[in-house]
Amino acid sequence: MSSPASIPPIAALHWVKPPRQVRSQKTLERVLDAAEELIGERGVTALTVSEVVRRAGSSVGAFYARFPDKDALLSTLHERSCDEALATAELALEPARWRNRDLGTAVSEIVRFTVALCQERRGVLLAFIALAASDAAYAERRARLETQIASLLHRFLEGRDGEFSHRDAKTASAVAIRMLLGAAEYGALIQRVPGKEMELSDERVSAELSRAVLAYLGAAVSEGRVTR
Repeated sequence: MSSPASIPPIAALHWVKPPRQVRSQKTLERVLDAAEELIGERGVTALTVSEVVRRAGSSVGAFYARFPDKDALLSTLHERSCDEALATAELALEPARWRNRDLGTAVSEIVRFTVALCQERRGVLLAFIALAASDAAYAERRARLETQIASLLHRFLEGRDGEFSHRDAKTASAVAIRMLLGAAEYGALIQRVPGKEMELSDERVSAELSRAVLAYLGAAVSEGRVTR
């Protein structure tokens, strides 16, 4: 059994933004970044083309050369957000990252990161939830993302045979991801209520949600245990 002192620390999880090399692509990224910032600050209904291009250091003409309207901008922003979310999930669920860490520790850290991330990106997250309620394209992208992340969790669990007792790892992965994302998104939603005093801290929610996911998988709850 390896001692904790001999195990290197796990690198911090973070939101992944794939690098962009082409200059025109970088210009587009500035526009999307500006739109994302504005939505986070003021909400999607307050988003205007003039404010987006001003913050991006671009022009209205350049904007309309790329997008026919604001709806097209939002759709492209959602596509990018889903791509980044998938890249972030790939980072978080990379089996090598959790080598020598037990399943309970890995799940606890991933849940904590997910809850914190949903709070950090609350503005755009709520905007996309609202758009998905009225536009099937957003709902389809969100459903596809959930399926892709569930596949990543399934791959991760396949290398953890013996650490959980659920007999159908594929179904368990799909339901566990729905539990996690649904709870984290709901947490971001209720924090939007003005004057709402939260009875549970994010840290407490993360700890209890980790327990729920691990219990569903049939895995032991653990904090920091290392393995061979």
